[in-house]
Amino acid sequence: MSNPKKSMPPLNALKAFEATARLQSLTKASQELHVTQGAVSQQVKLLEEYLGVPLFIRKSRKLQLTDIARSYLTVLTEAFNKVQVSTQELFEAPQQPFLQIRCGTSFAQRWLVPKLADFSHQFPQYRMRLQTTIWHDGFPLEGVDVELCHGYGNYKGLSVQRVLKESWYVVASRAFVEKVGGLSDEGSFSLEQLQQMPLISTMGYKEGWNHWFSEQDVVNSQVLSSYELDSSTMALDMTMAGMGVMLGLDSYVLEGVKSGELIQVHPHTMEANCGLYLVLPLQEVKPKTKDFCLWLFEQMADEPNCDDLNWHHD
Repeated sequence: MSNPKKSMPPLNALKAFEATARLQSLTKASQELHVTQGAVSQQVKLLEEYLGVPLFIRKSRKLQLTDIARSYLTVLTEAFNKVQVSTQELFEAPQQPFLQIRCGTSFAQRWLVPKLADFSHQFPQYRMRLQTTIWHDGFPLEGVDVELCHGYGNYKGLSVQRVLKESWYVVASRAFVEKVGGLSDEGSFSLEQLQQMPLISTMGYKEGWNHWFSEQDVVNSQVLSSYELDSSTMALDMTMAGMGVMLGLDSYVLEGVKSGELIQVHPHTMEANCGLYLVLPLQEVKPKTKDFCLWLFEQMADEPNCDDLNWHHD
């Protein structure tokens, strides 16, 4: 057999193998592909010759996949499914295109999702697909129209605009404060008290409790969090449950402070190096993307920590 080629294998051979492997039958594959069983068998052998490895262990009338073929089947099935879904979206319903949004999990839950009904009301021509992620993954926005993510804005090969500046607040639930007591007349815990309490933080940020204490001239303390969560939503839920004191971004905690569910238990706030960023692919902006971005700016206009909300796309 020849060595594997670097170019794309023959499409008909890939289709024949995928159907045969998925259905575990040459007969069923031939029926699905509307060709003869002999044609399917020939295409499978052609692919094996092209790749230079056997894909099936042939035992009498039974076909058994090799280990590498089993892995290849997963890749091909996913790829063909994506082609089918994309074809349906692009050509079967062109009047209602999908707006593909990727957003940080916590920001989606706490801020974006409750407001999307307004966007749908203003722009009923769009369907929406919302994908959440904890952090921007550093990869190009394949199939994504717009991303909203907390981070530091150093995303190469993308158009990046900060839309929210951030500050860190120290908060606790009312139940926690009532349980431990000791608030001063000004309604705050002392630095010494805080160092003895269970502290809650969110992973992935450059600044944390040590930075906050350092700004209060508490040096060489190496304050450690009792609980570190990988999303602000989980950290906030833990704080609401009375598990400790949270160092949280204002975009997540101020709503709870205003409602009285959370108490700011120390007056010092720390400016965050991170922010919420609007991230777009470096290509011509589609009308649906611009509609969403301008709507987003309108929604953020009243946020106390909003940044430059003028539309610009590099």
